[in-house]
Amino acid sequence: RYGPCRCLTTTSCTQNPDYAYVNLTNAPLNYDNSAVVYPGFLSEEEGHSLVKEVSKRLKRRRFEDGHWDSVISKYREIELATPDEVGSDSTIDSPQYAQTIQRARDLLQSYVCPENPLTWLPCHAIDLSKNGSLDAHVDSVKFSGGIVAGISLLSDSIMRLRPAKGEWIDDNSDESLSGHVDLYLPKLSLYCLHGMSRFHYSHELLPSDSVYQIHGKDIQVTRGRRLSIIFRDALVVSNDV
Repeated sequence: RYGPCRCLTTTSCTQNPDYAYVNLTNAPLNYDNSAVVYPGFLSEEEGHSLVKEVSKRLKRRRFEDGHWDSVISKYREIELATPDEVGSDSTIDSPQYAQTIQRARDLLQSYVCPENPLTWLPCHAIDLSKNGSLDAHVDSVKFSGGIVAGISLLSDSIMRLRPAKGEWIDDNSDESLSGHVDLYLPKLSLYCLHGMSRFHYSHELLPSDSVYQIHGKDIQVTRGRRLSIIFRDALVVSNDV
């Protein structure tokens, strides 16, 4: 699977991840450090513009009490596309939106550094109400590739990763299923899950007022309404026999 890329330090990359935003205190020993957070990825102006554009598309949608897989509650969701992406429910023709999405994709591409350029699926916007919840799950491996990433808007949150068995885990493995990894996701940040974090770990949002320790200090993270822009790459089907 994809691993960290040395090209992250080249001049083509405008930002580096801040590892203080990933708490490994309780991580399993075999965890591969495959989750990163870029705090302050967006400026306040960029964040405001993104919220404004996405809110236009969401205003006629009602908050749903739950999803068919019981993972998320009190939310609304919409697929969003840039003008060069076809076949989407909604296209945002704002140049700034397209530039922001492309900048995020360029940074994610440079971080995972696959041999070939990634093909991206249209982004999804998920609007989670203040009283909503996102429980532990692994995104389907049947419809997308090796990256799950997101821009966080409107409020801060803590994401927890836990080892999880599933299609990409050997049931006979001696891998420990104890422990967890926490990600602090302040608004305007970008996170990326790949490697073990994408396939072998579930992710969830902790309840409001959970505590994250950063730079030796405990901070209480109050989560209000949370808007996120989700990035996934397309599944590459191998021709190997």
